[in-house]
Amino acid sequence: MTGIIKRRKTTNFAQIHNHVLQSISDIRAIGLIAHLMSMPTEWVIRKTHLYSKFGRAPVTNGIGVLEEHKYWVHITFRDGSKNIHAYHISDVPFTDSEVTLMIKELCEAGFRVNNISEHFLHLLPGKRTENVCTSSNVDSQQSNLNNSSSTVENEQLLNTEPQRKSKQINKNQRNIVNLQQTSAFLEGDDFKQALTAACHELYSKFAPGRWSKQAWQTLIESFVEETVKTGRFKNIPVDNIPSYAHAAISNMVHSFDCKNGRKKMYKIIPTRPVPFYNWVEGTSEEEEPIRT
Repeated sequence: MTGIIKRRKTTNFAQIHNHVLQSISDIRAIGLIAHLMSMPTEWVIRKTHLYSKFGRAPVTNGIGVLEEHKYWVHITFRDGSKNIHAYHISDVPFTDSEVTLMIKELCEAGFRVNNISEHFLHLLPGKRTENVCTSSNVDSQQSNLNNSSSTVENEQLLNTEPQRKSKQINKNQRNIVNLQQTSAFLEGDDFKQALTAACHELYSKFAPGRWSKQAWQTLIESFVEETVKTGRFKNIPVDNIPSYAHAAISNMVHSFDCKNGRKKMYKIIPTRPVPFYNWVEGTSEEEEPIRT
């Protein structure tokens, strides 16, 4: 028997092209793309979720490698007064035509694309002669009339492009330093998703023998909603979400085991009755202290 054991699977498996796994030498990038390719196609990629699960530095470095090899595309577009970040990943490198179609769909939906991964910057409207967004015949005729002036403007843009890239690199480096110095906090749905994912990672450790899958789901949903509703999430940095989830669920397990006779308390902790909240049934009751 060889050291690599391959088992036949018909469910719960992911198909990933061998080339991406064997051509990339960065294990963080390989792990990241393997994780994301195991998700359903409708899964919305959020960096905050990845940070809470794997840590900021490994995710940032992994994305950088994947983006360099065109497996990752980051598009920034404007929706009213908000900048929206859209992330796309594939186990086969993206082509210009595929990315052009992404940009065109956003333009036709009324959004303005502001930025994109460096390898595809030449596809952005204004970065090349042909506009990706749909344009009218009048615009085309006007472009032909102004062809000579456009050529001069393009030369000026080419001359200023190295300076712009240098400024952007310096700005990105300052942003990275600032992010390393301060822990990011999540808001609303992003926090809910990150905390829920962190809790579900602990299912196999705490749930068996205590809660069914349905009861566990109800328990976690109630816990996450209560954390957000009370505002406690505002004091939990994204890097501390996994440890917060572990500590909270450990307390729930302790209360569950004490209530169901799994544990015996040999001294009073604390000196007053301990309020116990039943997350499954949504009720609260007082536990009497157990004395020896």
